[in-house]
Amino acid sequence: MGFLDIDNTTKSYGSVEVLHNVDISVEEGEFLVLVGPSGCGKSTLLNMIAGLEEITSGEIRIKDSVMNGVHPSKRNIAMVFQSYALYPNMTVGQNITFGLEMHGTPKADREIAMRDVAKLLQIEPLLDRKPGQLSGGQRQRVAMGRALVRNPDVFLFDEPLSNLDAKLRVDMRTEIKKLHQKLGTTIVYVTHDQIEAMTLSTRIAVMNGGYVQQLGTPQEIYDSPANIFVATFMGSPAMNVLPAKVRVEDGLPHAEIILHDGSATLLPFSQENLAAWEGKEILLGIRPETITDSDGADRKSKNIAQMINRIVVTEPAGSDTFVSMQLSGKDVIARMRSDAEVRPGQDFNFAVNMEKAVAFDPQTEARIQP
Repeated sequence: MGFLDIDNTTKSYGSVEVLHNVDISVEEGEFLVLVGPSGCGKSTLLNMIAGLEEITSGEIRIKDSVMNGVHPSKRNIAMVFQSYALYPNMTVGQNITFGLEMHGTPKADREIAMRDVAKLLQIEPLLDRKPGQLSGGQRQRVAMGRALVRNPDVFLFDEPLSNLDAKLRVDMRTEIKKLHQKLGTTIVYVTHDQIEAMTLSTRIAVMNGGYVQQLGTPQEIYDSPANIFVATFMGSPAMNVLPAKVRVEDGLPHAEIILHDGSATLLPFSQENLAAWEGKEILLGIRPETITDSDGADRKSKNIAQMINRIVVTEPAGSDTFVSMQLSGKDVIARMRSDAEVRPGQDFNFAVNMEKAVAFDPQTEARIQP
């Protein structure tokens, strides 16, 4: 039993089911991020927690109290929207305390709560300004202040940073993370940005097509994706996924892949149960940072394989250099050190960390479990 329980919950519009049997239990103080592409159902699920959308079937519970049919104002939740939703005719201070005023909180208590939140968010000099006089980042802080001042059971964030420019988004991400660490609040946060999901969350629910594809810690999601969708959605650049055939050599399973010149090479798996797939096709998943040069390879890995292949394109990116090549008819990206001596057309000796490789069933696209 969690602090917030989403129990076998579905949502339908007429005969069309858009959320399918969602089961998530959120512990007190946890930062859960719902991530996925547009239309995957993440905002619908958030609105169901808030009470802005009715539940078709299942239950949503907060602190073991069933929320089905409970009015949003009675749920003790606070929501921060993408659009800030500030009242333009009110000052920052009035915006922050408006909800408390509507709940009949005495003026002296409202003033104390406003000052505490303004100090926490470092917006004390802004309290007498109107929203139109603020930057995007300042407005987002005010929207967060309005939520924080109520001391709710659960905070709900609906893509709160998507209207900000790239640098400000990074800065605000850090502020939200520090705020959570300081207050230990329970947060459910919706985003389509997988970097936001990885950096902010204690756990991630990756959604697609109304289903939760995988629920786990950022490390679990990244290192052990449940299927090809999760593998390619989470990570930038995305995980390389290419056809391979399983060959057993000296009792150990290997991935047979095709190099640029049509010849085959074998890369040894660390996952021994793949020997059962001898002679069968699989899809091999390798993250770009696990394909590098010998000097940059992970010293702790017990399974670094060598592979000579031709470089097609190099892309210097400051701290890294990305290298593109062809493997098994697919474009594959390798992530090298910035000072790696690589050039287009070069036959290069790549070091592949096969300890980090994952295998997928080409029929179901699910990960083949160890």
